[in-house]
Amino acid sequence: MSKIDFSLLKSQLSDAASLMPSIAGKKILMGFWHNWPAGPSDGYQRGKFANMNLADVPKEYNVVAVAFMKGNGIPTFKPYNLSDAEFRRQVGVLNSQGRAVLISLGGADAHIELHKGNEQPLANEIIRLVETYGFDGLDIDLEQSAIDFADNKTVLPAALKLVKDHYAGEGKHFIISMAPEFPYLSTSGKYVGYLQALEGYYDFIAPQYYNQGGDGLWVPEANNGAGAWIAQNNDAMKEDFLFYLTESLVTGTRGYTKIPADKFVIGLPSNVDAAATGYVINPTDVVNAFKRLDAKGLPIKGLMTWSVNWDNGVSKDNVAYNWEFSRRYGPLIHGQQLSSQEETAAIPEIANQR
Repeated sequence: MSKIDFSLLKSQLSDAASLMPSIAGKKILMGFWHNWPAGPSDGYQRGKFANMNLADVPKEYNVVAVAFMKGNGIPTFKPYNLSDAEFRRQVGVLNSQGRAVLISLGGADAHIELHKGNEQPLANEIIRLVETYGFDGLDIDLEQSAIDFADNKTVLPAALKLVKDHYAGEGKHFIISMAPEFPYLSTSGKYVGYLQALEGYYDFIAPQYYNQGGDGLWVPEANNGAGAWIAQNNDAMKEDFLFYLTESLVTGTRGYTKIPADKFVIGLPSNVDAAATGYVINPTDVVNAFKRLDAKGLPIKGLMTWSVNWDNGVSKDNVAYNWEFSRRYGPLIHGQQLSSQEETAAIPEIANQR
């Protein structure tokens, strides 16, 4: 594809949001931020997520993905309750703290339909959003039919390569990530084409380990060598699920495609309201899975959660979740293992009521 001149899209602004903080060599705690208001009982357990400013996301979250860029034709984004200038200012607050803000494309209910010839218009729109709001990259969060609808699998990677190359020419690093549900990462999975098309361009992949119910993997060496099917919704084997599925994905074994460990991020729900299944009741399961991966020489890049708004939400009984996810796992990701006392304290009252 010929080189495209994006100079007419260049913003004249030079402020904190003009920065593109690097995540190279860093562990990350990533959270999605909702660009829509909370309803009275949006959660899977009838809780309510918090309406909150982007600038108020706790510092433990060093990558924030704004949800979502979507719409008919060339997808786009607009802040739901702020002016463009104020939203950009808030992105700048996070950028000034070395935190990256991505725009996430898709979402569970998004119909994304791209056709051959949309490569330049899509790249133009992504760059316009970067220049308007200060985004530091794009997260692919296509789900269900949108993953391989129309020419999405070829047009989107081609456009992202144009955008990344454009910013590389300015000495900046445009981040590309993906958040596929893990079954789409089997060797014949629907996301494999995106991984292959963006090989050498993507920065990390954050598979969703939630909402898959009984989907999982067969592990011959589990159960003292007798083998076991370990499903995503098996709370009793959660540590093994987190370890073996991640090991499978970062080594390309047990029927899964390979994603390098240093580009791998586990995606978990913030609490029982954020997803139908997948919530980790006991945080030691996550800590121990990380330890086992480290021991095998497979240290991964971090954790992702849906979502920062749910992390700050309340249960149906109006009990605050009180940033449980970032309090539990911030120390793990940012260099401090949770002590046993902290691990015990982190187990939420909500879990004890289930």
